[in-house]
Amino acid sequence: MKNARRFLVSPCIARLMARERGFDRQIVEGYLSSQTGKDQLIRLEADQAHFVLSERDPAGDLVEKLAPLPREHAEALFGLCIGQISYDRLHLPPQSGLSHAIQLDRVVYPSSFDLITVEFDDVQQAEAFQVPIWFGPEVTTEFTYEWRYIALNGLQSNPEVPLSSQQVEAVLDMLDQSQPAPRANNVSAADDVIVALSRSLETSGLLKAAKETTAPSAQDPLAEETHEPMKKTSAQ
Repeated sequence: MKNARRFLVSPCIARLMARERGFDRQIVEGYLSSQTGKDQLIRLEADQAHFVLSERDPAGDLVEKLAPLPREHAEALFGLCIGQISYDRLHLPPQSGLSHAIQLDRVVYPSSFDLITVEFDDVQQAEAFQVPIWFGPEVTTEFTYEWRYIALNGLQSNPEVPLSSQQVEAVLDMLDQSQPAPRANNVSAADDVIVALSRSLETSGLLKAAKETTAPSAQDPLAEETHEPMKKTSAQ
């Protein structure tokens, strides 16, 4: 991903986006080699399984060679893996307020965090990118946020991602703009969820109160969904 930038994002914002959009894919990867520069891994997603050889070409772009595997063979090979990572991925369409392709990955194993990746056509676009207010700290150059490193070592640090009322409002605007048509009651599901979450955070003191513009919602904040990662089995 030569022309890409990566950012952390608040778990609350990631949950809201997942609630509105749903996930495109749930992916589990098991790494068979710790050799730097050439990755050998097993990838499971939906009804597909692949053996993947991954390395960077002379231009610095990541190139993957995939070979399909029977599901039962892939699951058996996970017993030989030296590290695993599991994440849920969703893609946001360009009309959702961003002019570039963007994806959200919610990593659930071996550590829990949320990562935004924005892809560009060239380096000039990447450098000129106006970072949205709801993005968290940038981690593009930090190798500790590469999938291979996390699978083998876990997340070495888990910095707190700030959350403010302005960020919540920006996400609400983005989700509203991406709606195919206005709803009859003039209040989207995302509105209800965000208002409920904001008020819960304000009550607990984790979020600074914003100017009152919306009537309180009776809906409770969303409960965090739990995921069961594939358990590593010991080779006999």
